[in-house]
Amino acid sequence: MAAQPVMTAEEWFEGMRHAGPPTDDDVTILWDGRRLDSREAVMEWLAEVEAKRAEEVAAAADAAT
Repeated sequence: MAAQPVMTAEEWFEGMRHAGPPTDDDVTILWDGRRLDSREAVMEWLAEVEAKRAEEVAAAADAAT
């Protein structure tokens, strides 16, 4: 059986419509404690994710040969 969403996207959007603006501490904090609180921090993290995915693809290709 597939999991059912707790609420629909429309319900979520309606609830967020009444939310206040984000505060200075409304940022993503990674498991290693890094805060994605700027565009530069997010871009650096995305580059790391891309590099990790490329390593995994290369490892899978090596394993297949």
